[in-house]
Amino acid sequence: MARPHIEFIQAQALEWAEGLPSGGARPDVGCKTLSLDDETGASTCVVRYPAGWSRPKAGYLTTDEEFYVLEGNLTINGIDYERDSYAHLPAGHLRTGAESKDGAVLLTFFEGPVDAELSDAPGAAFRADRLVEKISASTGDWGNADLDAMGLRDISTSSRLLSLFTDPDTGEITYLTGVAPFKSESSPERHPVGQEFYILGGSLAGVGGFMQAGAYCWRPPLVTHGPYGSPTGALIILRSVGGPLTTELDAPVPHTYQPEHAPVLPPELAKAGSKPLPPPSRY
Repeated sequence: MARPHIEFIQAQALEWAEGLPSGGARPDVGCKTLSLDDETGASTCVVRYPAGWSRPKAGYLTTDEEFYVLEGNLTINGIDYERDSYAHLPAGHLRTGAESKDGAVLLTFFEGPVDAELSDAPGAAFRADRLVEKISASTGDWGNADLDAMGLRDISTSSRLLSLFTDPDTGEITYLTGVAPFKSESSPERHPVGQEFYILGGSLAGVGGFMQAGAYCWRPPLVTHGPYGSPTGALIILRSVGGPLTTELDAPVPHTYQPEHAPVLPPELAKAGSKPLPPPSRY
């Protein structure tokens, strides 16, 4: 079946498992599976690399791997990926070596099953137009997203956007949104494609409840959601799945910063998401 509607689950409520969820690669990492498509093998995961983890031999995957560093540091092909850095490594992209000296935790999106890293060729062919070697959120070109094409101009007056990757074949987009504190939206919205997001920092109040850093959502096409607002400000990574992001807006409705905890969850996540995450202490 396709991925179920998840709105929302806190990653903190999920247990760590050994290895990635499909394909058999990297049995020596920890993983929290946020969502998995049983038909395609695509998945979204929080992946934990232990201190001293390494892949000294060259290898490559047969699927795209897209990641954002939540904490720690990972080095691939001599490139250091520190906290709040991003990459999109296409299928066939050769990794001549990878390591994490002190450990790292990455939010990772796989476009298909993650088979064991292959090393039967000195350099596998890959699509150069699908490669984003590295973007750091702290130095990225904020403001490079086409708000008009995405239909977000009217509801992004208090936000900054940073486009990270646009699929040259499908138009799917991955981007960051930085949300200002105490500036809420007013209109519910929907998109004709699937959408997922993960809160990297701060908090967000909206349909389903009060979300904090670590909150994850997978939304099928045309599901109405919002409006949202953040009392703290928030940094969020979002992806459109199935095509370019466009937006339809409904008439304005009231927004509250104290929403009822009523997430939409599949049965396997219902218990883990049944209670809100306690807010962090301010003292």
